Formats: sequence, structure tokens, C-alpha cells
Amino acid sequence: MLIFGPIVPVVYAGFVDRPLYEAGGQLTLSNFGALLEDSAFWSALRNTALFAVMAAIPGVVIGAGLAILVARTDLPMRRTFTVVLMAPLILPGLGVTLGWITMYAPSGFVSTWFADHFGGVPWNLYSIPGMAVVTLEKTVPLVYLMVRARLASVDTTIESAALTAGASPMRVLRTITLPMIKPTIWTAGILIVMIAFETLSLPLVLGGPADIDTLSTYLYHTWTTDPSRQGTVSAAASALLLLVTLMLLVRNRIEGNAGRYTTAAGKPSAPRQLALGWLRWPLTAIISLYVLIALVLPVVGLVMTSVTNVFSPAVSPFSVLTTRHFETVFTNSALFRSITNSLLIGVVGAVLATVVLTIAALVAHRSQFRFKATVPPILFYPRALPGVVLGVGIFWTFVLVTPLEPLRTTVWGIMIAFIIRNTAIGYAAIQSSMLAISTELDAAARTSGATWFQASRHVVVPLLKPALLGCLVIMFVSILNDYDPAVFLVTTGNEVLGVTMLKQWVAGFVGPVAALGVIQIAITGVALLIGRLAWGVKPNA
Repeated sequence: MLIFGPIVPVVYAGFVDRPLYEAGGQLTLSNFGALLEDSAFWSALRNTALFAVMAAIPGVVIGAGLAILVARTDLPMRRTFTVVLMAPLILPGLGVTLGWITMYAPSGFVSTWFADHFGGVPWNLYSIPGMAVVTLEKTVPLVYLMVRARLASVDTTIESAALTAGASPMRVLRTITLPMIKPTIWTAGILIVMIAFETLSLPLVLGGPADIDTLSTYLYHTWTTDPSRQGTVSAAASALLLLVTLMLLVRNRIEGNAGRYTTAAGKPSAPRQLALGWLRWPLTAIISLYVLIALVLPVVGLVMTSVTNVFSPAVSPFSVLTTRHFETVFTNSALFRSITNSLLIGVVGAVLATVVLTIAALVAHRSQFRFKATVPPILFYPRALPGVVLGVGIFWTFVLVTPLEPLRTTVWGIMIAFIIRNTAIGYAAIQSSMLAISTELDAAARTSGATWFQASRHVVVPLLKPALLGCLVIMFVSILNDYDPAVFLVTTGNEVLGVTMLKQWVAGFVGPVAALGVIQIAITGVALLIGRLAWGVKPNA
């Protein structure tokens, strides 16, 4: 009900002739007709498709290439790259986007330096290609993680046999390694396309100045500027929901065919590192340059924007250092409230989600429930839902279901939206460990007379403690950095970090946005540090 409940009012609102909070509505197709006649919708659809393709191709190529180099070759500094390449996944998207702007916008530091030395810059951040480049910040680590996990589970015997037979490392990579990870590469590409169709902040911040609308910004602008077209928004949201669902089905179909690429059974043998020869250090330099350009400089730009009156190449940043942006954050009631609300939602939401997801995992993998096989796909589905669509659905749910209406203007309503949105992430953290625990342990407890609940509580759950802690930390970080579902739910008093940063940015207050971004990174870092320290404590300590 929590996951699919908000979808029903979204779809239904597209088929009635007036907002759902008005009585006397009649079924109609006029909203879909108005949508199809709206040239802005078709323009947004074209822009989104182009953005998705431009984001998916380089994202897959770079992410998969980095994963292969780190996991299968003798590339220097592999351990360092493993940590650094994953770092962007925990950084706030809007804050990092601000960092990109301060460095690579037409008046940014890097752009100005490049123009002074080479007469101009070949890039334009406020364009669809520019948006695609910035989205690599998140998509490359995602592809890297997926491909690296796939490579870790692939038996390397065939690769070793090819090397022994005289094949060169490049030929092994091209003819053996790449074909074996083909399903993961296709899945990663589809996932990036889905992300491009649902993302809001990036096209809003970078596409807005150039009048470039994507489907998500089209929904946002139409909802916020013309309340009379809420039916059209619901119709567009339904179309986007159908499109993303079809892409999800295609992804599942590809993953279902992954068995065709199984190379061996049993435990994979130890990987044999492919020698890069003279390419080792040039490739290391290229990857280091990528890390500098795509990660280090945007973060530096974000931090410097938060501690300077104006961060511009025309002024020495050390002459305009200030703390006023942080003072504004801590003295402005709305800005400070967004921090405390986000912390409250993150902590309470993470605890509740961990409890519920633990029960769900026990039902899915340790029970005789007839429909237990449906639990995992249901829990993974919300991550495929566009956050904006989920937010619209939850808004209508709160409006229509009278007992839930008071939640619409509270932090608890936003917490519910964030929990639903991030169930897949938390469940994945528990599921992998659940599958690694032998069913013989709880079966022995059941044979000794324990009930299902007792076996789960006293046998399975204690063995899951590291995974449960991981779920707790991951859910806190995910909820803290989320904001898309809350765009239509935030009112005065229930502000959260992401939406506050977005509104401050639209209003032109860049300094406070940067300060909030730095605070968000600091909170995330503390949460991960606590999780790491807790993981390091032995059970008998």
C-alpha cells in the first residue's frame, strides 16, 4: 500500500476534469489531449531523450573502463582509486553541481584560465551536453560499482587460460572480459537513462538559464506556475511512469538472461592481473586527471563559494574570506530548520526503515509466505519511480485520504516519502547478507521447537547485525541527500535541506546554498565515520 498507493491517485488524476480536491469530477481524456497538444511537452521529451543518450554512453564507457582497469589490471594506485571513485555517491547532488558551475561556467575559474591560455573554452555548461557531463559525477561511480561487483563474481579461469595460450592483455579484455560483463553494461546503461528521465536539480539549475526543459522540470514548472493544469501534470507523470516502468522491465529482462554468461560454477579462482606494460603510468595519469577535474575541483569550488563573499577569478579568494554564509544559515530560522528537520527525518526514518526492511527480508527469504517472491521486486520498484512523480502521488494521497491529510504539511509526511523512495537501497544492504546465512541454522532452531519469530529473532537477526547497521547508515545518508519527492510537500515549517537549497538557488542566494552543501557533506561524513567505527567494534568488546 505504501509503495503502490501513491501511484493510483497520480494515474487517476490524469483522467478527471478537475483537481482531486474538488468534488464532482468526471472521467475524461482531455488532460492527455492537452498534453499531446502542448509543444512544451514534446520539446521537453526530446531534450530528455537527448540528455539520456549523452549521459548513458560516456557514463557506461568511463565507469566500465575504470572498473576493468582497477579490478583486472596491474594499474598503480588501485586501492586509492577504489575509494576516490566511490566518493561522489555520498556527495549532495545540488551542492556538487554548484561546484561545477563555480569552476566550469563561462565565468568560472577553470573556464577563465582556459580562455586566457587558449583563447576560448570548448564547453558550455548551460546546455544538454554540459548537463550530460555534470551527471557523470554520479553515473560513473554507479557504473563502476555495478561492473566491479560483476567482475568480482566472474571466474577468471578463462582469462588465465587465454593469457597462457599467448593472448595479449588487450585481446583478453576485448574478447573475454567485456563479453562476460555485457549484461551488467546494458543494465547500467538503462539505469542511467532512467536517472536522466527522473533527475530534477541538474536540468533545473543548468537548463533553466538556457530555457532547456526536461520532463522533470516540465512537471515542476507546470505544477508550480499553473495550478489549473494539475490534471495535465498528472497525465505527464503517468506517461513518465509508464516509460520508466517499461525501461525497468527491459532491465529485468536483460538481468534475467545473465545466466547465458556464466563461465564456471563454484568459487571463482583468484584473479590474474593483466599487465598493462608501458600504459600503466599514462593510464594512471589520465584517471588522476579525471578525478581532479570531475571530483576534486567541483568540491573545492563548493567549499570556496561557502567561505568567500564572491568566488571569482577576478578577485583573490583569500581577500574576500568570510563566514557570513554560515552565519546566515544558523541565524535564518527557515535555513536552520531545514538542517534540524533533515536530521530528524534521517534518524527516525532510517530506524523505521531498517526495522520494516528487516521484517520484509525475513519474510522474503525465511518464511513460507505464498507470495514471498514478490517482495524483492516490489521493494526495488520505488527506486525506478521518478521522485517528482512519487511526490505528486503522495501529495494526492494525503489530500484524498482524510486521516492522512494532516501529514501533508509535516516532516513525517516527507519522511514517509523518503522512506518509500529509498527502500531499494536499504533492502539491498540486508538482502546480500541474508542470502549468505545458511538456512540450516534457523531450521535447526525450528526443529528444536522454536517458532518462526523466535528463530528469526534469536538466530538470524543477530547474524545480520553488521548488515542492519549498514542499512541504518545507508538509509540515513540516502534520506539526508534526497529531495525530489518532497518538492510538492514542503511548506513553511517542514523544510528539508535539498528543497531549501533548490529554492535558495532559484532565488539567487548562492552563498547559503554552498554553506548548506558543505554542512550536508559534513553530516554525511560524520554518519559514515560512526558507521565505520561501529563496524570496527568486535561483538565481545
